[in-house]
Amino acid sequence: MTSPNVVPFPSAPDRALDERFDRFADQYAAILRAHIARHCPRDLGIQINDIEQEALLRLWRALRDERNVVDAASYIYRIAVTTTIDAVRRVIARREEQLATLDDESRPDAAPHADPRQRPDVMMERRETMEIVLDSLGELPENRRRCVELHLQGFNTIEIAELLGWSEAKARNLAYRGMDDLREILERKGLGPK
Repeated sequence: MTSPNVVPFPSAPDRALDERFDRFADQYAAILRAHIARHCPRDLGIQINDIEQEALLRLWRALRDERNVVDAASYIYRIAVTTTIDAVRRVIARREEQLATLDDESRPDAAPHADPRQRPDVMMERRETMEIVLDSLGELPENRRRCVELHLQGFNTIEIAELLGWSEAKARNLAYRGMDDLREILERKGLGPK
C-alpha cells in the first residue's frame, strides 16, 4: 500500500510519451521560441517565456492525445501563433475589464454591482448582434475573412502580414477590402450606421 504523499513512478506509456515529447521539444524548441518572439507584441508586457510554456503544454497535450502531426514545422508554427494570439487577447481583455471597472468606480452615482451592460436585454441584444457579425464574416472570401478577424482583434496590417506570411501591402489591401465588404453585408442586414 502506498502512502498518499507518494507519487507513483510513471508507467511505460507515460515514459514513452515523455521521451517522445522531449525529443520533439529538443528538436523544435528554438523554432517555437523564435516564432513566438517574432509575433509577440513588445508593448503589452507579455513574457515570451510564459507563452513558450503554454505552447509546450499544448504540444504535450497533442502528443498525449496521439494527434497525427504530419508537418512538424508547420504544426509548431501554428501552436506558436495561436498561443501568442490567445495571450494577447487575454491581456487586452484584462485591460478592458480593468478600464470598465475603473470607469464604474469613478462615478459617484453608480450603484455597486449594477452594471447596465449585464442586464439580460442588453446581453441578448449583444449576443444577437454578435451572431449576425459572425454570420456576416462567414460570407467573406477566406483571405479577406482571416484579415478582418485579425483586424477586429486589434492587430495592425504589419502584424497580420507576419501572422499570415504575407506582404504588408497584401494584408492591408485584403483587410480594407474585407472591412468594406463586411460593412456592406451588415448594412444589408440592418446593422449599419444610424
